[in-house]
Amino acid sequence: LMQKFSLNQDVFLLGPPGPCRRRLIMAFCELMNFECEILTLSRDTTESDLKQRREILPGGTVHYVDQAPLRAAVNGRVLILDGIERTERNVLPTLNNLLENREMSLSDGRFLMSPIRFDKLVEGEAKESIESLSQKGFLKSSEHFRVVALGLPVPAYPGYPIDPPLRSRFQAKYVEPEFQESEHSDSFAKLIQQIRVASSAENEIKANRLPHLPEHVYSKVNSAVNGSN
Repeated sequence: LMQKFSLNQDVFLLGPPGPCRRRLIMAFCELMNFECEILTLSRDTTESDLKQRREILPGGTVHYVDQAPLRAAVNGRVLILDGIERTERNVLPTLNNLLENREMSLSDGRFLMSPIRFDKLVEGEAKESIESLSQKGFLKSSEHFRVVALGLPVPAYPGYPIDPPLRSRFQAKYVEPEFQESEHSDSFAKLIQQIRVASSAENEIKANRLPHLPEHVYSKVNSAVNGSN
């Protein structure tokens, strides 16, 4: 993570179900003293959840509320997209331009601009001031803004596969969860029992009958089963 952040690259953490991936990025943010914004994705996530949500105030006034991706981009925080495989494929392409160019058109008419282009307008021949650009509706994306996506590998698990253009924006890393037999003795015993039932029924272990665990966990379980028989 530290290497990818130093290279200004966004990260995609893959792994089996569990809190391991979120704990990892939260511990990293705490270690590096980074602020973060968490957006939990689902099938009900819409484009307004990724940009701005429209609200009507008393009196009929329309007000746009900045959502987590925009807040993270403006304030230089780490945006954590949790459950990226649960979102429909026509929603996430909204973030393509934000991930690639750090730019995004907003619902209230403003435009989020990359820090390089924004600084060129300020320091270039036009000599635009930050105040004048803000009045014209331009927002500067922070150079410290980073995106970390958390998801499950599909089709090994149910969900929507990520579009190749969106997938190419990330550097992926598979996170293998730790498994301590002493901390999960009950689950370990139940898993051994399931393997015995499956093996005695068909003389082989069927993957669809057992919970999905890392390969090294199954090797431990198999050695325990064979050692006790």
